[in-house]
Amino acid sequence: MEWGQFFGTAAVVAVIVILQWPRMKDYSKRDKGGFIALLLIGLILSLFNLQHIKGPLDLEKAIFHPISRIIGK
Repeated sequence: MEWGQFFGTAAVVAVIVILQWPRMKDYSKRDKGGFIALLLIGLILSLFNLQHIKGPLDLEKAIFHPISRIIGK
């Protein structure tokens, strides 16, 4: 994990909250909670090195590659 990336993301989240929160005073608690939850999810995901985590295409390749050898190209 790179701490610079995390603190950079935390700074962006802080700026977003500072700029958007005054505009959200008329919104419901549920909307405010969703806003905070999405920002926290982004902040937590910035802790992980997501570039090297396998994605859905890797799963598809693992499933269908052996089948393609059986069937033939």
